[in-house]
Amino acid sequence: MNRETAGFLASLLFVVLASVRDVYLGGLFQRLSPAVVALIAFTLCVAIFLPVALRRHPASYRVVWRHPVDLLLINLTAGFAWISFFYALRMTEPLLVQIVFSGVGPPAVAWMARLFPAADESFAPRGERCLHGLLLAAVSMAVIVAVTGLSGAAAQPAAASMLGVLLAAGAGVAITANTVLCRRLNDAGVDPAALVSVRFVGAAIGSAMLADLSGELPALVATGAMVEVVAAAVLLVVLPIYVNQIGIALASPLTVRVVLASAPAMIFVLQLAEGRLTSSPYSLAAAVAYGVVAIGAAVVRRRAIRAAVPA
Repeated sequence: MNRETAGFLASLLFVVLASVRDVYLGGLFQRLSPAVVALIAFTLCVAIFLPVALRRHPASYRVVWRHPVDLLLINLTAGFAWISFFYALRMTEPLLVQIVFSGVGPPAVAWMARLFPAADESFAPRGERCLHGLLLAAVSMAVIVAVTGLSGAAAQPAAASMLGVLLAAGAGVAITANTVLCRRLNDAGVDPAALVSVRFVGAAIGSAMLADLSGELPALVATGAMVEVVAAAVLLVVLPIYVNQIGIALASPLTVRVVLASAPAMIFVLQLAEGRLTSSPYSLAAAVAYGVVAIGAAVVRRRAIRAAVPA
């Protein structure tokens, strides 16, 4: 397989893991602070991957230290993106959060390429760019469903729903910038495991500050729920992050974002299985509309890649 195909498959596996993550954490965050879960998850990212990468890929760190500005921006964007995303899951239906989060990504990649010229835009056919407008239309549909109370989540003030939507959109833009920056370091020779070990230091620090304000961490230890949170963090946050990092290292940023856009339909099915949220036909309509456009964009991209590979 060529790098683009392998990256596509890794991103697809990430979608499966991330869909389970969103549904599970959406329920968990009704009981625990997202900051506490984020603190545990991102501390584990550093603790697990740092010794492995130091032993197997020490040369990657020499490359990382030669790009201090990129490293700083990667930590800032990762911290903002993930913490915002976790709080959005607490406030809004996970399906709609994922639509907004993923939906702003593909159009934002083209904009990010102007700030970071090294971004790979070689596989961005005109037909796919046209479909980005339809992606944003589906995002707008999801926003309307969330704010007007038509989603499967419990009724809440429109201001709270709008805040959740804004957090998801901000997280989507930030993770897009993070994806482009990570790809730059991958192309410079940084191994995915080494990048994961330094990518979330800022997220761990930021979530630690928020967790201290919430005061929930001591209670979490006292109630014995720490085992559940650690297991969820490893299987649903740390592992998917590493799989996604492999996809980022192999595929272009647009490929990664388009594949992620297929997650809402899977999340809808998982929400039904979980039973915490009601089934909303409006949320399903937004997911289907978004999925159809995302698949169309992926088909256009795949054809362009196959046409370009021989040349």
